[in-house]
Amino acid sequence: MWRSWRRAEKIALILLLMLGGLALISLRASYPAEPEPVYFVESKAPLVALTFDALWSGENLEEILGLLEREAVRATFFLSGTWLQNHPEKAALILSGGHEIGNKTMSQRILTALDQQELVQEIKGFNDLAAQILEYRPRLFRPPLGLYNGMVLKKARQQGCTTILWSIDSYDWISLNSAEIVEKVAGAVHPGAIIVFHLEAPLLPRALPEILKLLREGGFKPCMVSELLQAEEQG
Repeated sequence: MWRSWRRAEKIALILLLMLGGLALISLRASYPAEPEPVYFVESKAPLVALTFDALWSGENLEEILGLLEREAVRATFFLSGTWLQNHPEKAALILSGGHEIGNKTMSQRILTALDQQELVQEIKGFNDLAAQILEYRPRLFRPPLGLYNGMVLKKARQQGCTTILWSIDSYDWISLNSAEIVEKVAGAVHPGAIIVFHLEAPLLPRALPEILKLLREGGFKPCMVSELLQAEEQG
């Protein structure tokens, strides 16, 4: 009698543990995973995403767009709302060239210092402005200086944006010569990399042709961030 009772007690305990585990799994499934930024993707395809951050004047844009067109390369350009307001025709050139535009906030403020309402104004404000001026809604977001916290990531996702950072910094804006930029990129390139350039960096137009040449010689295919993310989904 005592043994039967102990056996029933053990079975009941096991069932309770199993039910508790199932409840925990169900609870986790009901809540989406916390968003995380993308620095690179793990892909068997030898893709490398080129990204350009526009800072102020838009200088070099036409030269860079011309080079990308000749090389049949598409890239991702992260713009601020201030830049878009000042250079709507340049932004339209980016899209007409088959490239994509990402959200770099309205005014490039440091987002980790802002409250929730200010974050919405910065992130949603840019998407609304792009829709108004370009009839285009960005799906990619990059926080200024790459600074973020959990709230920044959540607000970006609420606007339908994936937060994109980078795994390779070209340091084009502080390099002393174009060879130094080329070396920084070529020495760090890897499949699934996201490279950040700065549109107004004075030496970038001289360095970029050599970078594209070395990437292709190394078997890499330059692409947009969205193409890189799609390749990751496809495995």
